[in-house]
Amino acid sequence: MSLFRKSAGDVGLMDLPKLVAVRRDAARRGRLFTKPDMTYLFWEATLRCNLRCRHCGSSCEGKSPVRELETAEVKAILDTIAQDFNAKRIFVSVTGGEPLLRKDLFEVVAHMTSLGMRSCIVTNGTLLDREKAQALWDAGMRTICVSIDGLEDEHEAVRGKGSWRKALDGIAAARAIGFRRVEAITCVRPVHLDHLREIEKAVRAAGATMQRLITIDRMGRAELDGPDLWLEPPQVRQLFDFLETRRAEIKKNKEKFDVRFSCGGFLGVQRELKIRPGDSQCFAGLCVASILADGQVSACPSLPRSMAQGSALERRFSEIWRTEFKQHRDMAWRKTGPCEDCSWFEVCGGGGLHERLVQPDEFCWLDRQDGATTRAPA
Repeated sequence: MSLFRKSAGDVGLMDLPKLVAVRRDAARRGRLFTKPDMTYLFWEATLRCNLRCRHCGSSCEGKSPVRELETAEVKAILDTIAQDFNAKRIFVSVTGGEPLLRKDLFEVVAHMTSLGMRSCIVTNGTLLDREKAQALWDAGMRTICVSIDGLEDEHEAVRGKGSWRKALDGIAAARAIGFRRVEAITCVRPVHLDHLREIEKAVRAAGATMQRLITIDRMGRAELDGPDLWLEPPQVRQLFDFLETRRAEIKKNKEKFDVRFSCGGFLGVQRELKIRPGDSQCFAGLCVASILADGQVSACPSLPRSMAQGSALERRFSEIWRTEFKQHRDMAWRKTGPCEDCSWFEVCGGGGLHERLVQPDEFCWLDRQDGATTRAPA
């Protein structure tokens, strides 16, 4: 155990309770490698979008590149999931593209609710008005997540003119009709770091009850679209310092708001429980699965399409879940490259899978904080 090195992987005597906690979380996660338990489902409702964001990981356009599932097909797949799993334990995240472009969205969400599933939507917010928010509420949805990528100029630099005010109005519309959980999701870029508090004030003024801060991965359009989207190690540390300070303030002041880091991957004991609650590692293929826009079943919609495990139009979803996903549940390939000799591997498990695949030299959060391979012994 290292007590003196000052890097993201360092552990001191004061960190021992946190070390015990993260190891306990890792043990619970470790059991899922041999006994997967599907409780979180992404439904990629569409690959169409009314915006063309610079950092879109799916490179979405106005027209979908695939034949998307029809209403009856989506509902039939959901029916088999409800028959083969405990639907009351399943939370469905409706993603895109822009899900509100689907005319049958409310019908499908209502069907999820009738089966006992809970759901949320991740939307750019520009199409979310009171009428649509009310329709989502009436369908049984209780959580809405809206992308807010900075103050007006910063947001519109990546999402397009006029999109910021519409997104904030979408948050306000959701709160106005009764949603108690409205999350703002912010993809943090270097330009944001000196006024993260002002961004928080803007989303809180609109009615958000939580803000999730995430970073941008080198995938989709972001892979080709410039260094201004990517945080270098000093900037990662600045973001994490802000989160530690802000979360401590919120707890001390008993504010009715939450701000947290929401990317996967081990951050180091010193950071892990300070900037987000609980175990936030990658659970793709362990308790997380996805129905992609064309009916393919994958672990996570952020993974390459080539990693889909089969089509739910051709095979029962539960059969795919039980018999496929072998690569996701095999620890051997994870302990390669920079993970091979890392003593934190049992806690980390090899990092977030999509980050590891799209940026193989820059997926480790210990390195992304330090700027070099300085993993201290666990």
